[in-house]
Amino acid sequence: MFIYILLACINQMKGERTISGIFHLIRGKRSAQTLQDARVYGIDRFFGICPNLSKKELETTIQAVVNDKLVTVENEQFASLTKKGIDYLVNYQGPRPDYFSGMTEQANVQVFEDRLRLLIQTVTNMSVYNQSFLPIIEKPLIQQWVKQQYTSLKDDIEGAEAQLYKELAYLLSQLTEVEAELFTSRLTGGMIIGETREQMAREHKISEQEVDVLLAHVSYYLYDQCKTGRSEYPAMGKCLEGLSSSSLITQSAKRTYQLLGKGLTLENIAAIRKLKISTIQDHVIEAALVVSNFSIRPFINEEDEQAILTAASRLQTRRLKRIYESFQGQFSYFELRLVLSKVQKEPVSHAQF
Repeated sequence: MFIYILLACINQMKGERTISGIFHLIRGKRSAQTLQDARVYGIDRFFGICPNLSKKELETTIQAVVNDKLVTVENEQFASLTKKGIDYLVNYQGPRPDYFSGMTEQANVQVFEDRLRLLIQTVTNMSVYNQSFLPIIEKPLIQQWVKQQYTSLKDDIEGAEAQLYKELAYLLSQLTEVEAELFTSRLTGGMIIGETREQMAREHKISEQEVDVLLAHVSYYLYDQCKTGRSEYPAMGKCLEGLSSSSLITQSAKRTYQLLGKGLTLENIAAIRKLKISTIQDHVIEAALVVSNFSIRPFINEEDEQAILTAASRLQTRRLKRIYESFQGQFSYFELRLVLSKVQKEPVSHAQF
């Protein structure tokens, strides 16, 4: 699945963004450029799905797909798919990344996963009367939440364990065998210690990043199923308490957004916040990307917006430099980025896989 996702990202970007751009996107770097790449090229679902991916791991994988003639790389930066690479995507038969929703749900899925894993550890240990165990999740808020849940479950801990097992057994049965096995191998509880990513990689003869992305996909899948059918999964559904979809807009961008709402100009905001005007512009781009009702009209009129969109469609590109040059400097890079950010979703003609 990891190679499939990597090739899908390369295919969508059509050699217009660097390999580093893909790295930052998959890791979930919260910068205006990375958010814009995710939205504009229609790969926002893969945003932040592998937060622990190292640059060396990605470089090793890139070299492997180059050696397999799936990808070519120009100037050591810009990757493109070969005919063989496109065929790989079309004919791919492995686990499909259908449930990723990184741009909108990354933070929620992480909380859900942490709660679920610690809840399983707690319930299974308590059911065998083992009260002295080290929690696998060390985050205080997660531990506090599980303690609260245990208070309401302790009178029927065996019933709680049985219900969790029933729900998980059914949901995991809908996934591929490798996804289900990885998820269960990772669990700790009831005197059993979960396997490490290294152990799982050796056992299943896959890479460690493949382990990571498959485990992440299981978490997104479980989150999605519990969210859409919460009444069907009462035990696991508890892990959704207090979670609601929210934008990935950064704290600094939020402050700029608040000042924009008060009618201040970009120059005013830059002066007040003692930041460069380019940084404030990045915040505006971020707001355009993640705030559904954000209006770009204070910065560019409708006629100019349409002209930019028409040029992007005619040139079949989202590469700013090409669009900028086609207008011979008529529009600033900020204006171009803003318009393309507001479009947000699918690239003009890139195939979807």
